[in-house]
Amino acid sequence: MQTATQDFTIREFADRAPGARLASLVAFFVNGSVFGVWATQIPAIKDHLDLSPGVLGVALLCLAAGALTAMVGTGPLLGRVGSAPVIRLTAVAFALILPLPALMPDLLSLCAVLFLFGAAGGTMDVAMNAHGALVERHLGRPIMSSLHGMWSLGGLFGAGVGGLLLQVLPPPVQASILAAALLALFFALHRRLLPGSADQQAEPTGLALPDRGTLLLGALTFLAFMSEGAILDWSAVYLREDLGGAASIAALGFAVFSGAMAVGRFCGDRLRQRFGGPVLVRAGAVLAFAGLAVALTGGGPVVAVAGFGLTGLGLSNVVPVLFSAAGAKAEGEAGQAIAAVATLGYAGVLTGPALLGFVAEASTVGFSFALVAALALVIAAASSRAVAQQG
Repeated sequence: MQTATQDFTIREFADRAPGARLASLVAFFVNGSVFGVWATQIPAIKDHLDLSPGVLGVALLCLAAGALTAMVGTGPLLGRVGSAPVIRLTAVAFALILPLPALMPDLLSLCAVLFLFGAAGGTMDVAMNAHGALVERHLGRPIMSSLHGMWSLGGLFGAGVGGLLLQVLPPPVQASILAAALLALFFALHRRLLPGSADQQAEPTGLALPDRGTLLLGALTFLAFMSEGAILDWSAVYLREDLGGAASIAALGFAVFSGAMAVGRFCGDRLRQRFGGPVLVRAGAVLAFAGLAVALTGGGPVVAVAGFGLTGLGLSNVVPVLFSAAGAKAEGEAGQAIAAVATLGYAGVLTGPALLGFVAEASTVGFSFALVAALALVIAAASSRAVAQQG
């Protein structure tokens, strides 16, 4: 009788998987949009509190600290209640906190709010990826790349629409309107998420050290996010100072990189279904290496921008496949594995650009990008072992 019940549950989850995929796409879009809106508010908050760049960096570090702290504990939380309830709770919290930073009267209160903001966003990030991996399992085909593509679109939407609204509305009002719109979208589809029992453990465990396979996935995610962060923070500097490009050209570096990454992610699920996860990661990492090599040839700013575009295509599906590999762990381990991988990846975003900055100061920005190219080859070399179980 127990087996029949389990079979029925599996069939029920499979029937609900298409709707759950749609709800997951919306969750990723909402998360990316909130971050996009937040990015538009940073200059206004800096001016409002008269923060120096260094002090603003401390405040932003509090956001990152909140995300990392929450990510560490999200794995056990998913095992207790499942990913869907966590997504619902954190989506509401993340959107409701969005207007608060612009209302804070001083640095201390801003840091406290940003810590909570980061914690909500980080927890939601882990839960979304865990749920996406669960939907993949019941749907029987890859979807993770398109989910991450929707996050990119959300960031573009939040930054674009948020920037336009800031021209006519105060920051708290702008954030409140967009938060309400995003929550309305989320509430329209949140019931399609798979029930919490789908990935809830029968006997929840506490914090546990990740195994070697998960650590390898986390290390590669660290390198991939580190590479993305390097291009975010340093591409404009390289194009402007090392290659002598105009300010308009310098701004194109990360824009072309991001656009190419979004395109690659929306194509990634079909590519992974056809060629397999290991091949997709390996080929993508090699393409990223080639793109950075093009950017470093000295052919001028336009050639370098094209190289950053190739790099974006190459890196686009690395992280989604790594998250899928973590989500393919044995039942009861997926949430912990994704939490560990996400935490290590986020650490790469935070520490990587700063470390490369020290390297650039001792040498050149171009040499820093050469190191990033070498990291892409490391990802390519280790990809088969890391995602061997991914189809």
